[in-house]
Amino acid sequence: MLMWHTSPLLSMQLLWINLVTDSLPAIALGMEAVEKDVMDRKPKPKNEGIFANGLGVRVAIQGVMFALLTLAAFWVGTGLPLADMFNGVLLDEAHEWNLVGGQTLAFMVLALCQIVQAYNMRSEHSLFKIGPFGNKNLNLAALASTALMAFVLFVPGVQGIFNLRYLTWQQYLIGVILIFVPLLVMELAKMLGFIKAHKHE
Repeated sequence: MLMWHTSPLLSMQLLWINLVTDSLPAIALGMEAVEKDVMDRKPKPKNEGIFANGLGVRVAIQGVMFALLTLAAFWVGTGLPLADMFNGVLLDEAHEWNLVGGQTLAFMVLALCQIVQAYNMRSEHSLFKIGPFGNKNLNLAALASTALMAFVLFVPGVQGIFNLRYLTWQQYLIGVILIFVPLLVMELAKMLGFIKAHKHE
């Protein structure tokens, strides 16, 4: 709002994202099977904080990543040059169509990014090492959440309630690419050792 003098997401859209991403996928993650090397890890000290071992930094960095991806999606969805957005063009009623387009893509990317992130959070090991679809409950939850998102994004009557619109295929394609950025980033972080399970020496 400080940059573009308008909100990239509406309150109803944010509530829907919380409903879709914080319910079924979160429950399914809680049903993840125990990892095979769990007994090789160091026991945690009883006075260890919840954000110890760099967890707080990781949470902050991932939050910034999601924010940047959402803002990038908002910009792509508007179809406007970045300079026009900084000049407050979106406040003009003539650009309402662009604003709704930006909010639509930002809504799609933020919600589906978090579903992808649920898979990243299954383990501190590479997702491809443990098997990307090993948690059947999460697969079903992700499928249901994605279907609910598609229902809101593409069904005309429902689409209007959430103040969304259809986009160009190019915008949808860029949105899909942005959605899978967290998977790439997290896999790289695990491969480079920034995220790893703590084991006995």
